Amino acid sequence: MASHRAAAAWGRADLHRATRARPRRVPERTRHAGHGDTAPGGAPLSIDGRGLLVIISAPSGAGKDTVIHGLVKELDDAVVYVTATSRKPRRGEQHGVDYYFYEPEKFRAEIEAGNFLEWSMVHGDFKGVRKDALADTLRDHRIVIVKPEPQGMRKIKAMLPEALTIFIMPPSLDSLRKRLVDRGTETDEQRELRMRNAEIEMAAAPEYDYVVVNDDGKIDKTVKEIAEIVRKEMRKPRHYDL
Repeated sequence: MASHRAAAAWGRADLHRATRARPRRVPERTRHAGHGDTAPGGAPLSIDGRGLLVIISAPSGAGKDTVIHGLVKELDDAVVYVTATSRKPRRGEQHGVDYYFYEPEKFRAEIEAGNFLEWSMVHGDFKGVRKDALADTLRDHRIVIVKPEPQGMRKIKAMLPEALTIFIMPPSLDSLRKRLVDRGTETDEQRELRMRNAEIEMAAAPEYDYVVVNDDGKIDKTVKEIAEIVRKEMRKPRHYDL
């Protein structure tokens, strides 16, 4: 049985697991993101489906994508809702599988067309969750995983308060820096930007329903811990208004 401790204070060496709090329904007047950050137009779409929307966030280098790939194998009928980004693909990443890779001009056009549930600027690149297929995905699958940054999580949670939110925490900032260096996919300047953003993102961890520490060399343990959380949360009925 995975154990979780209540999050109190968060700092560089003060890493905790957060206890799941009862979901709080957001008042109707606050259930929409700010102007320009959510898809305009279109009638609200109400869903009483069997799908559980799982939002997983983590600083760059914390192992989010590896954990999510493990969850898809571990959980029955789990799918990853593919996020759109304007950054360049990393080695081995595929369009439509890992992300939808758009040129910045294309991303802006998609925003103007109202095709995003939420979008944000992260590390100098656009990232967002497309609205068009999310409803069908929630109807058709038991578990739907999305992976926005904390600012994207806040927007989705405001509109869909029944969504489950999980933050993956590195064991320390030193460990995170080493992972980024070993990954070797960023310049020194890009790596320093990610480290600065990591501190900001980690400060948002108490806003999540659960926080799970992904210790070095313990990826399988992290996957099983999060899978246990998801299975428990699947017992609760869900309703979404898009």
